[in-house]
Amino acid sequence: MARAMPTMEMFMVGAYLQLVEGCDSVAYNSELPNPKQYWIEVVGRSEAGQSVFYVDIPEKFDWFPPEMRPDTMVRRLVQRYDEIAREGRALDYEPERIHCQVWMPRLPAPRVAEALPKAAQRLKEQRGISLELIEPAEVARRARTVAERALKSNFDYDNLFLRALLIAQGRLDYQAGAPMAQEQIEALYRFPLALRSAADIPSFVYGFLTSDEIVTWLGFYSPTFDDLRNWLGDMPHSDELADLKRALDRSGEPEEEPDGGYLDEDRADEDLDEDEDEDAESSGSWVPRRYTARELADLTRLFLAHIEAMRAEAASQRWYGPLQIEVDFMLPFLSRAQERIDPSQIEREILRYGGDRDQMLAHFASQYPEKRPYRAILRIEFYEPGGKRAPAYPSGKAMTVPIVDPRVSEGMEVGVTINYVDDFAGYFVLMMRRIAEGLSS
Repeated sequence: MARAMPTMEMFMVGAYLQLVEGCDSVAYNSELPNPKQYWIEVVGRSEAGQSVFYVDIPEKFDWFPPEMRPDTMVRRLVQRYDEIAREGRALDYEPERIHCQVWMPRLPAPRVAEALPKAAQRLKEQRGISLELIEPAEVARRARTVAERALKSNFDYDNLFLRALLIAQGRLDYQAGAPMAQEQIEALYRFPLALRSAADIPSFVYGFLTSDEIVTWLGFYSPTFDDLRNWLGDMPHSDELADLKRALDRSGEPEEEPDGGYLDEDRADEDLDEDEDEDAESSGSWVPRRYTARELADLTRLFLAHIEAMRAEAASQRWYGPLQIEVDFMLPFLSRAQERIDPSQIEREILRYGGDRDQMLAHFASQYPEKRPYRAILRIEFYEPGGKRAPAYPSGKAMTVPIVDPRVSEGMEVGVTINYVDDFAGYFVLMMRRIAEGLSS
């Protein structure tokens, strides 16, 4: 089951969480740590109330195998919401402030409709977890409440449900100018340059990661290649992967410097969370490696060349990770970017996409702002046609890089996405456009 772009129903839920529940941030199609679980359609966080809302829309549950027994479905649902509640606790939310909800804009399939109340009862009795089932009539009432609140509130202007309300009400202007056209909305989710085939991906990785719009001088983390390097070194595997193992052994540098310290503050300010690294060092545990763009491009080429061997390892459950490559990267701070790009252009794009003006101005003025709004992940994902795709990361969006011919091998395709935090969505759209222009020139 492929993950789609956010639907109008999801935007309606997001609008309710923002306007009624007071959520500061809303994310769509967020994943759970367990990759076997379906994504969560909407996640809203309220910093003032220290609350988090996890909202499912139940159509995806109809993709459970038709032969699944009713009690097995109930058990799977109980496990799902137990994992969701555990994720909320891991983010330091109090149990009573973790809200698990299923919104039903329409009645789900009969077997799902029968399983959900049983799962909710079992969760309450056995786990102390409250699962709120929002029936169609209540969903309709909440939609009307959103329409009323939209008349007198500020909100996320790339929310298509609220935009439709504005059009219906004749309120087409807002503080940043005219409403976004459809092509602007699509720019949030589509990279403005297409690749011809999977064979173009390694050169795209190199060109993307060496762009002037990316923080490049510290190298890049790649959890995928770290995990794969450890696995190939410790576990039995196919001989076909020998050259990939040799390349991984030669690639990347451990995070530590020779004196046991870490990169100095002047060089690390845009790309290093010191607290995280101190934790890793003090625990004496595995330390991540930093790779160059050239190394990552070469490793990606080898991964593509050996995708059938990796697929066989995954099928035999010897390789425990997903068939994907992830590379962490960052955009420059706004205070640095304005040295190369007209700051009025950056400001205009951020506001056009609903960014917070005060937050933006604070970042323009700070040399060492919070790093979170600048972080992103380049993800290369291998999947069977029509199969389940990984969702975007929480509090973010996924921008797809179009591939004309995504086939990698028989029964296997590849997708490339750029997963980014959407605090400054307009800044990301601007920088991706500049990167695409550089790659196509």
